[in-house]
Amino acid sequence: MDSIKFPIKFDSTGVSKLTDGSDEYYSQLLTIAVLTEPQTLPFSPKFGVYDQSFRGLDKGLFLLNAARFVPEVQITDLNTNLDIDGTVNATFSFIVKDRR
Repeated sequence: MDSIKFPIKFDSTGVSKLTDGSDEYYSQLLTIAVLTEPQTLPFSPKFGVYDQSFRGLDKGLFLLNAARFVPEVQITDLNTNLDIDGTVNATFSFIVKDRR
């Protein structure tokens, strides 16, 4: 099964999709967790991380969300840095547990 790629783009076959279980698929899921504020999804109010613009990235909450909502992966590295213009950047690495 495939999932829609975000941001939505189109290719020769229509809407670009990601293969479920691919590294790009899991990267998108984890990125969405970083970009989603808790309490914004009524069906899953604990999903997300508070806006790092005002609090810094809550690494513990990100790791908790990864373990809870994307249990197929293990986060192996998580870094944040603040650019000179005030932009907070987060980078992470992971492995898919059943592919070790």
